[in-house]
Amino acid sequence: MKNLLNLQQWAFVLTLVSLTAFAQAQTFKIPVKSGTLQIGEMTGKLVLEAYKGSEVLIEGGHKHRRSDNERAKGLKPITGGDDNTQIGLNYKTEGGVTTIKAVRKVSSRQYTIKVPQAMKLRVDISNNWFNKLIVKGFGTDVNIDIRYGKVWVEQLSGSVQIEARYGLVTADFASMSNNVSIDARYGGMDISLPAQTKADLRASSRYGEIFTNMDIQTDKAQESSLKNLTAATEVTAKLNGGGKALVLEARHANIYLRKK
Repeated sequence: MKNLLNLQQWAFVLTLVSLTAFAQAQTFKIPVKSGTLQIGEMTGKLVLEAYKGSEVLIEGGHKHRRSDNERAKGLKPITGGDDNTQIGLNYKTEGGVTTIKAVRKVSSRQYTIKVPQAMKLRVDISNNWFNKLIVKGFGTDVNIDIRYGKVWVEQLSGSVQIEARYGLVTADFASMSNNVSIDARYGGMDISLPAQTKADLRASSRYGEIFTNMDIQTDKAQESSLKNLTAATEVTAKLNGGGKALVLEARHANIYLRKK
């Protein structure tokens, strides 16, 4: 009986902890449905997902708890800006551009932002408190510039430009109807495309290699160059007769190009 009571007490405590964590999760809405969403400096993990809505929905973060920093009680940070969302973010809308950025250096934060389908997306994150970016479902232009975090993109059909300095870029395209450019200098990339994708491919790596299961036809000059291990690995080819530009660069890492 005593053991049963102990188990029930523990279950009650765990339930309270779960409810407290849930209550601390916040949602903030920005009444905007067009223009450009500009993501500035963020920390932790960020998921950006296009949806059929008329406002930007931000989910995640939490109210500052006493345990966050006991020494800072009664004080406020002098860096980062105003937390006008109450979940650790600052936003403003000006000239058709809505900007969202973090206000604290907290690498454990995680946010999900649902973005109206008509909005273009720009992401510019250079700090090393950021871990991972996930972008899903955008049919508009997507421009990502990120220094340290990993990048995962899927179901993008608009123009895509990604520059990632140190993190791996993983991209899963359901189709490719616009130009795509990905530069992942040190982290490399893993790209998946439908087998029948029509594209003008240009892929290069100075110190890494290129791996693929796609049928890539190269001319004799390229074949000779690819056998030279001291030269950069560069491939220029038309996939399925050619189409939009597909530019892949990873100077110090590998490129994995897969058909699905």
